[in-house]
Amino acid sequence: MGCEQLEIAQRYLTDQLALSPIELGGFIKEVTNSLQVLMDRLDEAIDEGDFEEIIISAHTLKGCLGNLGLVEMSMVAKNIELGAQSTSPAHLGCYFMRLKRELACLL
Repeated sequence: MGCEQLEIAQRYLTDQLALSPIELGGFIKEVTNSLQVLMDRLDEAIDEGDFEEIIISAHTLKGCLGNLGLVEMSMVAKNIELGAQSTSPAHLGCYFMRLKRELACLL
């Protein structure tokens, strides 16, 4: 598996922020740490059935992914948020696993 999401984020950030390669590397490192924390919180909330925390974490993750130009992954996070708002957990785990798989290079 390639690092498609990482490549998308790097292109987007380079285009939007005109970061040098060194700045981009440092920024990506900081972002990956934040994404890992959010993914861990979301995973725990899903495991515990804590819909309030799922909504908060998924919403934050949705915004972070959008800010990285990862529109498709942002939509997956939005689906988690909407599923938790309707307290319909049927697909939350599937959506989470997709995020985890697709974002593996960023985590």
